[in-house]
Amino acid sequence: MLAQHFRTGLFVSAALLASTSLSAALDADDFAKKLIQAYATGGADLTYGAVTSRGDSIVLKDVAIGVAGETPEITLGDLVFEGVREDGAGGYNVATATENEMTIVEDKFSFSIKDLVVENLYVPAAAKADTLDELFYYDRATTGPLVMTFDGRDVFKMARSETNLSKSPDGGGLSFDARASGLDIDLSDVNDPQAQQAINGMGYQYLSGDLVIKGSWQFKTGEIALTEYALTLDDVGRLDLQFSMSGYTLEFMQGLQKLQEQMAGKADDPKAQQAMGIAMLGMMQQLTLNNLSIRFDDASITNKVLDMVASRQGSSRQQMVQNLQAMLPFALGRLKNPEFQKAVTEAVSLYLSDPKNIEIAVRPNAPLPFAAVAGSAMAAPESLPDVLNVTVTANQ
Repeated sequence: MLAQHFRTGLFVSAALLASTSLSAALDADDFAKKLIQAYATGGADLTYGAVTSRGDSIVLKDVAIGVAGETPEITLGDLVFEGVREDGAGGYNVATATENEMTIVEDKFSFSIKDLVVENLYVPAAAKADTLDELFYYDRATTGPLVMTFDGRDVFKMARSETNLSKSPDGGGLSFDARASGLDIDLSDVNDPQAQQAINGMGYQYLSGDLVIKGSWQFKTGEIALTEYALTLDDVGRLDLQFSMSGYTLEFMQGLQKLQEQMAGKADDPKAQQAMGIAMLGMMQQLTLNNLSIRFDDASITNKVLDMVASRQGSSRQQMVQNLQAMLPFALGRLKNPEFQKAVTEAVSLYLSDPKNIEIAVRPNAPLPFAAVAGSAMAAPESLPDVLNVTVTANQ
């Protein structure tokens, strides 16, 4: 339940990137209409009670946002848009968008975020998602403190965040980077007794760190590349995900949006859910996997886990490592792929002996359709490591 609330909080903070304003000569109703269209392209429903304008400012009152087929809507209150001007083609440019503080309370969960500032928003004349010029866009967004509270306790906090978008010179894509700094996670009151015992034993009641995301999106090929998606936790380690996939074009986005619209209000209809599943499988055939890697750089957690488990079994860390190394070949024998089994055994054994870093990489010889991956997994799972060209390396 907490994870669901966490996603809700993150979704709302992204939705707030719509706070901006207009000039007296501008049509406030037209601006509001096109803003709603822009959000609809992304699969969100934006509603408001009234719209007013003064000078180059517009205020949307009693704003709420939701996702088609999902309830309830989230109330955002009044959104203020400033420095708005027409672009000459029916769209609007907005200088800055600010929100001093927004708070959401739902049952035992509350979410608050302060000092939101969005710079250089663009609201297109027709949000069709056919070209980059028809996408809702901004250059930079920053936030101040974010706090998530559950049952009266601050379980997650963030000091600040920053997101930057940059269009490519030819208009064929964009790059993005984001950073969330001053992360604080409170694990001192986890419900599961065994998990709490392990957390206390390793001294991880309170975690701190930051998150960095970097990547790009090319519209024609639909290539989305994450060059860095790294979560660093102090005294734990750094987990970095990198991947590249193709086929996520603007047309693909439109197809997903149509599916979402068709499924609105049918969450309890088994036949509709089955039909959507088949449609999604069809769409997945348009996507191809280029590469994927997951790397972990240790900062003490591995030895702490080994020490804890060894202590419970009445042995030493060295004995624990030796036992695990001896068990690996038998555990991996189920893969029925001797070469891959040998490579994994060597890499994991090296890491356990001297925990520095370990990486799993998927680098197909050619872009691999997701449908082919699924087919191999069902027909001959032992062939997957070769089909995907999976490698496992340690301490490199």
